[in-house]
Amino acid sequence: MSEIPVPECVVDKLLELNQLAEQYPDSIPLPAVAGFMGVADEGLRAYIDNNPNAFGFSWKRIGAVNRAYKIPTIRFYAWYRNGLGL
Repeated sequence: MSEIPVPECVVDKLLELNQLAEQYPDSIPLPAVAGFMGVADEGLRAYIDNNPNAFGFSWKRIGAVNRAYKIPTIRFYAWYRNGLGL
């Protein structure tokens, strides 16, 4: 049985993920993750706010108008590569 080749577009996306992790080793800015995933910032915020198992989290300080968001690099990297191994 021959091995199934990995499509070049998949390899390219994983290399892009690696570059994102190298550029932001601690946490990745929400706009960078949204751009990587090809979604609007607002959609990503809604996903994080409404999904308790999301790769990021948000908070709102007392008296603040806007929420803040944090996407830890290792958690996003592991979430994206789920099932693909490291």
